[in-house]
Amino acid sequence: MLQIKLRPAAERDAHLIAAIHVASWRDTYATTLSPDFLSGPIEVELLDLWIMRLRDPVPGQVVQVAENEDGAGIGFICAFCNADSEWGSIIDNLHVIQNWRGHGVGARLLRSTASLLESRGAPGGLYLWVFSSNGAALRFYERLGGKVVGQMCRAFLRPTAVAS
Repeated sequence: MLQIKLRPAAERDAHLIAAIHVASWRDTYATTLSPDFLSGPIEVELLDLWIMRLRDPVPGQVVQVAENEDGAGIGFICAFCNADSEWGSIIDNLHVIQNWRGHGVGARLLRSTASLLESRGAPGGLYLWVFSSNGAALRFYERLGGKVVGQMCRAFLRPTAVAS
């Protein structure tokens, strides 16, 4: 069985998280986002975002890193507790490096974060935005109990519960 360790992200993880985020977007959104953006500014923008978020976290922010048995970062999740009075807490980002997808890393990150949010007093309910072109993500969240409840250029999922 694969050994995956989850841990809270620290400021020193900004470069790791940004690199995973960039690689995931380049892989997943190659036909959705601008090629000019994906080939350049994305690196600086996402690194700046993660440096800021990890240096000065806002109240209710949860960021976890998944590591393999060698201690290498293979994924991360970022959520904000009680971000919306109607929908609850938002899963802002969930990314797993390509060769670790399908091994349960994303599900472990999501379940762990849901538990952390609940332990911090979140009344339940998670929501997130997914590009409707990202069929793999839509299927992933639906397998875990998510429901598409709206659609624009992105699908809006509201898990009724995070299935075990």
